Amino acid sequence: MADLNLDGTNLVLTGQTETVESPQRTLISSYWDDRFSRAALKNKYESTGSSTVMEVQSRIKSLSESLGKFRWSDDGFGLNDARLVVNDPFLDNKISASVTPKNEFARYYRTYSRGFTGGSRTSLDPGIYKFDMSYGSATKELNITVESGMDNDAVLEAVRDAVNESTLPVQARKFTQNVPGANLDDLLGVGSSLAFSVNTAYSNNNSNIVGGYDGSTESEINSQLSFSDTSGHLISHLKLDGTLLPIGSAKEGRYDLSGTMAGSVSEFVSKGFDVNAVSTLAIGSHSIGYSIGEESGTLDFSVEEGDTWEVVLGSIQSAAGGTSEKITAEVIDTKLPSPVYTGDDYYLIDGKAVSITAVSPKLGERLVLEPDAGLEVLGLNVTSQPGTDSVMVVNGVSETRAPGEFALDHGRVIVELEESFGDTLPLRVVDAVSQMEENIGSFTDAYNDLRKTILPSEDLFREGFADMWRKPIDDNRVDYEWMGLREAEKDKVLWFDSDVFYSAIGAEPEKVRDLLDGVENGLVPLWEEINENVLKNKVSTYLIPETSLPGPWLPEPSPRTELELEQKRELVDTFDTALSFDFDKMPESTGRLISRKG
Repeated sequence: MADLNLDGTNLVLTGQTETVESPQRTLISSYWDDRFSRAALKNKYESTGSSTVMEVQSRIKSLSESLGKFRWSDDGFGLNDARLVVNDPFLDNKISASVTPKNEFARYYRTYSRGFTGGSRTSLDPGIYKFDMSYGSATKELNITVESGMDNDAVLEAVRDAVNESTLPVQARKFTQNVPGANLDDLLGVGSSLAFSVNTAYSNNNSNIVGGYDGSTESEINSQLSFSDTSGHLISHLKLDGTLLPIGSAKEGRYDLSGTMAGSVSEFVSKGFDVNAVSTLAIGSHSIGYSIGEESGTLDFSVEEGDTWEVVLGSIQSAAGGTSEKITAEVIDTKLPSPVYTGDDYYLIDGKAVSITAVSPKLGERLVLEPDAGLEVLGLNVTSQPGTDSVMVVNGVSETRAPGEFALDHGRVIVELEESFGDTLPLRVVDAVSQMEENIGSFTDAYNDLRKTILPSEDLFREGFADMWRKPIDDNRVDYEWMGLREAEKDKVLWFDSDVFYSAIGAEPEKVRDLLDGVENGLVPLWEEINENVLKNKVSTYLIPETSLPGPWLPEPSPRTELELEQKRELVDTFDTALSFDFDKMPESTGRLISRKG
């Protein structure tokens, strides 16, 4: 046995025996393993962190898009007959389309006249004919003059013009066809006929005019368009017949939309003014000339000494409201530059402006304003929106509306044109349950793609990041498995069983709806909220702190979790114990250097 002198102490190397390493030694080894593993993680963080964040963000957006396509049918029919509208992706933000609920069907064309031979002389005697036109609780008395020698086309055009000049949201159009249904599928008159339509885009905003079916009374009282003779027999002569509301849910099918032009209502907005400032308009009476359709007149108001802009704008508003049913005005909030200049920019302060708008304009009607001299300071013509009709080609047939709501399938499908587009793009009406099944499969795949993207790099993210999306499923595992969604494999990806889904929705549709679309605990809104929060906070903020990832020779990293904090405390205790050596009392069986000092 060899002796060894170390600082005057006689040491001997004893025989070595195999022993189990102490817990302290194991923990020290684990400590260094952790230091080197963190160095590897730091390298991974620096080399792939940014790309991982971008990929995860992309997956979250894909999941959001898939969730956004999911809708539960609210058309009021049983699930066997329920329908949904599916847009081509390129139609997003260009149109708003929906299936009309069962009790709210409202056809665009409400009444047709019989057919007339347009060029033949009318059988009506010359004279003035008066009639009432009613829609909802509103009634207008209209009249036409039949002159000697007028033909049928001239009479129909006179009725059309009288209706279109009224303030009710009713539009009359003259059609000519050689066979029934050539222009409108249920317009049966041959020759020249009148078709009367109701623009529900306007009437639904009027509390006195209710479009559609009154479910509480099971009647159409408020939605009926009606005509009655008050002097003469013009309405009887036209033999007007009301169109019938459709029966059953919307028809499944495809609509090809193209050649569109988004319309707008005529609107004039003044410049913004400080309401507390004194008006710069001349004291006295002022007028703003207007014309819309066949109607024209002036908006008259006056300015007195000391009137502020708030008073003047209110006077213009009152003048418009009291002059014509076809014009409305409103004082609106706006912003204007403050007279205080910082040297770099102006501050913006609150101000007011007046908006003058056409009310329920008919096809082709435009509001035109002509302010008197001296009113240029109002700036009405500078910010004018002239107004246009909406045009859309549906399955090759051009349709024009004012402003932009198109009723398809006899009012069972409503399309609102929001932005012009030139390409031909499809819109489909589909079976609701089949579409919901497809959408569930789509967002399930998107969820799995997100999870498979996060898991390989889970160590780069804060603890629990991947499980944020999994938690709603895990919290209600039994019910989701009942309706066809279950976790599988070690990665806990989702499997969707459509057969189970059909069984569940057939047995308890409301329970399925609550699981998927419930306001408080529905999977779709919960995931949408998680996505929104993560994207708002930025995915990069969910990465672990870079300060927790030093190289092996750098200072001790800051703990990332409570578990790591506890392990750090244990490690300090272990070092205190393991490094306190007493060479005089070392057991010889350890195979270590021992003291032979007498």
